[in-house]
Amino acid sequence: MKKIKRIGMVVALIEEQQHLIKSFGVFVKNYQFGEIKVSEFDYKDCKIFMADSGVGEIHAALSTQMLILKFDVDVILNFGVVGSLSDNLNCGGVAYVGEIVHHDFTTSYKDRDNKAGKYLFQPDSFIFEANKQMLELAKKVIGDKKVVRIVSGDKFVDDNTFRDWLINIFAGEICDMESAGIYFACRNHNVPFLMIKAVSDSADDNANEDFAATIDAGVTFYVDAVKKLIDYLC
Repeated sequence: MKKIKRIGMVVALIEEQQHLIKSFGVFVKNYQFGEIKVSEFDYKDCKIFMADSGVGEIHAALSTQMLILKFDVDVILNFGVVGSLSDNLNCGGVAYVGEIVHHDFTTSYKDRDNKAGKYLFQPDSFIFEANKQMLELAKKVIGDKKVVRIVSGDKFVDDNTFRDWLINIFAGEICDMESAGIYFACRNHNVPFLMIKAVSDSADDNANEDFAATIDAGVTFYVDAVKKLIDYLC
């Protein structure tokens, strides 16, 4: 893969940004676009533009598109903490996103179990694939982490019944509130992307307590991985 000059990073939470900012070069300036803040850094031969997207699919999609259109980034990287829907991923575990599902979307709420996640342009499947070239690059540079299916929507998963539905209908392994928005913005502009996620909670009735207690630990697990990848890209 050719060397990248302009890297876009979409990060939802202040706690996540603070850990990442410590690793990346010289701060240049901040930009403010409504509620979205973008911070520019010089790092080696690269420009890094980190968008403070806030939580949710709409903010994530807006932030990603802004990085692509206003800052002409070559690639989008997304790092964040997620809820686990699998016994194979515990708090602090790190995974690459290989498949994305937008569980909130449905053309029929009455027939939600059969229609959820299926768009009119892809009526037979709710699965959208991540960028394979970036996934292979991550495995080569960072290491061979688990590749998982993420279910994404504008709902924090802190209910056992909802958690079971996401598992039973979509075979989801992790869940968040931004990935689908990032995916669709990158898809629309044909920009490569990579999502690396760290588990912060079990997406069950105790999710709020788990999230508050483990977010710092979860974030620190993937900061080194992010730095390895950006060192390679730059």
